[in-house]
Amino acid sequence: MRRTFPALSAKPIATALTSIALIAASLPAAAQSEAVFDGSKARVNWSSKLVMLTQTIGSASCRIDAGIGVEAARADLEKARHDFNVILDGLQNGGHALGIPSAENSRFVLDSIEHVREIWSPMDSASQALLDGGDTRTAAATIGDANLELLDAAAILASDISGKYSNPHELTQSDAMSLHFAGRQRMLGHRMAKEICGIATHSDTYGTAARLKETVGLYDVSLRALREGMANAGINPPPNDAIRGELEAVNGVWQQNAPALQAFSNSAMPSSDNVATMAQLSSHMMKEMNNVVTLYMLATPGQNYVFRAPLQAYAENELSKWLEDPALIAAIKAQNAANAGLTQDDIDALDKQWRAEAKTDGGPLINEVLGGPVSEWLRGRQAETADFVTEVFAMDNRGLNVAQNVATSDYWQGDEAKWQETYGNGSGSIHISDVEFDDSTGIYQSQVSMPVRDPASGEMIGAITFGINVQSLL
Repeated sequence: MRRTFPALSAKPIATALTSIALIAASLPAAAQSEAVFDGSKARVNWSSKLVMLTQTIGSASCRIDAGIGVEAARADLEKARHDFNVILDGLQNGGHALGIPSAENSRFVLDSIEHVREIWSPMDSASQALLDGGDTRTAAATIGDANLELLDAAAILASDISGKYSNPHELTQSDAMSLHFAGRQRMLGHRMAKEICGIATHSDTYGTAARLKETVGLYDVSLRALREGMANAGINPPPNDAIRGELEAVNGVWQQNAPALQAFSNSAMPSSDNVATMAQLSSHMMKEMNNVVTLYMLATPGQNYVFRAPLQAYAENELSKWLEDPALIAAIKAQNAANAGLTQDDIDALDKQWRAEAKTDGGPLINEVLGGPVSEWLRGRQAETADFVTEVFAMDNRGLNVAQNVATSDYWQGDEAKWQETYGNGSGSIHISDVEFDDSTGIYQSQVSMPVRDPASGEMIGAITFGINVQSLL
């Protein structure tokens, strides 16, 4: 008997708080020095993601070997392998872009990291072999044989990190347990996808009906614990309506698909289409659980620092390189000269024109800015970030747009913090906005704004704003 999954539906994001006050402005140096920040939340969350990636890698490898949705599976494997290596290195050596400010110094955590590396090393080589299109059968067997061992080792590492980095300043034990359970749900979705593939291909190393039944039961119990609390496991009920709403949305998707999964864990045989659909479903559920994890991290003590550190580091180390482009500098300086005589009434009129054109999908003013060579260059650079940067626009010394990858809702930014607190007040500071939920993408985003300087003189000439996909930091 074959069962099919219901079609994936776009669930409404039930968030009572669509804007979370993350970082309204750069904190004074004194406040930063008084804060206790050792990357606790980031370490716990990234170690949890490492556990999830073990199963993402297993699911993708099984599908490549079976010839099921190979293109999508290869993309999943390539990204998961890259992320696994980056996270493992960050947990050991630190990584500001991950929100981990220093190298690990605990002997027992380092021992756990080394144990993960020992198991992962041959799997890493096998993953590369799968991506290269070599002996897929041998490579897939290597990954399948060691997959559960790697899962266990990564889970021990996550437990060690969670135990060490619980502290009242940044992460209480109860918060750590909630994050652990929420993060584990991401892993369980990919584990079910891997096990469905194992059943369909008769590959016991990837999955059996008995293991799938265990995973389905664990996902159901864990989700109930997150939704209702579980005192004996140290899990409190959701701390706010935003998290509660997200968990109810996840539960809706789960209840829709659980019957088919339960059938496969009994006697039903999944088809190739079921395998491919389950891989899509696991990614869908992971995205939803990422929203839950994001909200947990924002709702608990130390929320400013878990995002401030990686965003500031990314701005200083990566985004700052965009500001060195000669064409960008020249375009801002040229517009500064052209706009020198504008009055505020002139600026208001231009902004009004832009807003009117935006409502009709374009016009002469918008088309002139978006059609410029610097805007085209920004579109190319933004695309290279794989949507980690979601938008980017440069402003002149009056706060008017100079170039951008997509049309903004307005032309004049001079009345907003992105311009006022970078160029406008003369501070030259980096400004990081609140985190907001973007309905169009289903992700949480922040805006990072920086002053732009003339490299020849060091003088500030304008500002630039980057929209950042905060989910990518999780």
